[in-house]
Amino acid sequence: MAEYREAGLSTYLRQRLAEIKAGPALRGRPRSKGRPSRRQLSDASKLFAAMGFSKRLLIVIQLMEGERTVSDLVSLVGGNRTALSRHLSGMAKLGIVQYRTEAKWRYYACTLEHSKTVVRLLSDLAENDKLPIRKSRSGLRSGSGSSSWRPG
Repeated sequence: MAEYREAGLSTYLRQRLAEIKAGPALRGRPRSKGRPSRRQLSDASKLFAAMGFSKRLLIVIQLMEGERTVSDLVSLVGGNRTALSRHLSGMAKLGIVQYRTEAKWRYYACTLEHSKTVVRLLSDLAENDKLPIRKSRSGLRSGSGSSSWRPG
């Protein structure tokens, strides 16, 4: 039985090498229809990592309602200007938020549909109590409260 598998594998490898030599376009492994590429998965994981921290999620929610300055966001979501500026800078690099500069003020907004879609999905799940997060019985928070996310 093992000999048959080995013979089948070597036949497959020979056929595959012949196909690759015949057509360089076949060098990559064919991707199944409907499955995302590695690049698409990487982009999606960056989006989820960026929006996976509660402060950044609150920022995006506030920016979906309209343009805000860092000072506006400090009063709405809390925190300090430096930390919020870093969050906004990282999210701007990823394209989650946009900004425009007017005099010495920078106005941030979230107008991209993919960011809004993620927020709406999370909101719908939370409203229907279907978020796949179990509340801890001890009431303790997991982690240190900081995030290891860094823009790429």
